Amino acid sequence: MRAFSIEINDFLVIAETSIDELVYGEITVASAKSVWQSWDICIYDCIVKSKALMANVEDLNRPLVWLLPALSYQNELKQVFESSLKQLYPDHVEHLLFYGATGAHALVALAKKNNWDKVNVIALDATFKANAQGEYSYQGVGGALATFEHVKSGWSQSSFELAPTVDFLKHNQLNGMFSRIAEQTQQPIDIIFAPGNGINPDGDVWVNNLQLLSTLINEHTHYELPNYKLGQIGALEGLVNLYQLTTSPMIVNHYEHALMISQEQAKHQATASYLWISEEVHN
Repeated sequence: MRAFSIEINDFLVIAETSIDELVYGEITVASAKSVWQSWDICIYDCIVKSKALMANVEDLNRPLVWLLPALSYQNELKQVFESSLKQLYPDHVEHLLFYGATGAHALVALAKKNNWDKVNVIALDATFKANAQGEYSYQGVGGALATFEHVKSGWSQSSFELAPTVDFLKHNQLNGMFSRIAEQTQQPIDIIFAPGNGINPDGDVWVNNLQLLSTLINEHTHYELPNYKLGQIGALEGLVNLYQLTTSPMIVNHYEHALMISQEQAKHQATASYLWISEEVHN
C-alpha cells in the first residue's frame, strides 16, 4: 500500500476564490449568472478553461490525467471532448477518465497500478448549486489543476469499486459494494463521505444500505455530506473530497479508515476505501 498527497495548484470555480474557501468556508448561495444550454456548449467551455490550467502545469514530463464529466455512455459527446483535447494537446491526452464525481478515486487506482510517483491532474466539469427554490442552478464550468504524489505516510486507497447503474432506486449497486467492504475488513470506519443534499431523493439511497456496514460503523462514525456545501461539481468533487481527506487536521489527526461513496445518476455508483498508514507501517 502506498500513501498519497493531493495539492490543488489552481481552482477555477465561479463562486469561490480558493479551494480552502470552498471546503472550509461558509455555504454560499447559487449565482444566477449562468444558464445551462447544452452539453455541446459545456464541452466548449471546458476546452476553453483547459487552456488556462494547462498553461500552469509545471512539468509536462509527468503523467497527466484528465478528470472529466461522466460521459461514459454518451459516446458522441465523449468523442467530441476527446478529439478536441487531442487537437490542442496531442502528447498529453493518454489518460482520460470520464467518471465525473468518481474520477479522482479512479485516478488513485490508476496511479497505484502504474506505480507513478507524481502525476499532474486536470479536472473539468459543469457545476451546479442549490438555489432559494430548492433546485439545482447551473454555475458554469469549473476547473482544477492538482498534483498527486505518492508519499511515505498518509492515506492509502485499500479498495475501489465502480458499477454501472441506470437508476439508483431500481438498480442500487451499493448493497453489494457495502457487503463486500464488510467482508474484506474488520477495521471500523471512522468517517464516511456520502452524496446527496436533500434535493434529489435518489441521491440519498446510500442511507438505506448502511445496515450492511453495521459491523464497521457505530455512534462515533463521522459523516461528511459535501454536496450540501459543494453542490454538484462533477469531476471536481472527488478531487475536493480527497483534498479535504488528506489536509484537514480534524481528519488527519483523528481518523484511520475512510469510506467515500460517489455516484452519477444513470451512469454508475462507486465506493473507495482509504486507510491511514504511518511511515513505520510503510517501512
